[in-house]
Amino acid sequence: MCEANLSVVPDQVLERLIEAVEVVAVTGKGDGPRSILSAWPDYRRKIARRQKTFPPHQISRAEEALTWFSLIEDPDSRRALQFEVMCKAGGGKFSRICEKYGWKRSTVTSRNRVILQNLACRLKTAV
Repeated sequence: MCEANLSVVPDQVLERLIEAVEVVAVTGKGDGPRSILSAWPDYRRKIARRQKTFPPHQISRAEEALTWFSLIEDPDSRRALQFEVMCKAGGGKFSRICEKYGWKRSTVTSRNRVILQNLACRLKTAV
């Protein structure tokens, strides 16, 4: 199991995933979150409207963070975390996503915290 003093790390993983979604969405890659978000409920193109450019190292950093989702083996858990990250990046309201799928928001949020903790542990051991 992971060390107990890593309580900040899951929040850092979440922040990095949110940043990655924002960066890749703005870069306009056809396979990135911009095209994925358009198919999601309550998507309002909040991310896509931002007109920014990012240096190549930041785009690479974002693409690396997006690969972390593949470390989550359970597809339902992965999808729930992806929805939360996309919503926090400005792609909609997570409460509406939860309602659409019949999820209790507080339960999904607490499960996502556990997933982030496990992901943080896996990333720490991978380094």
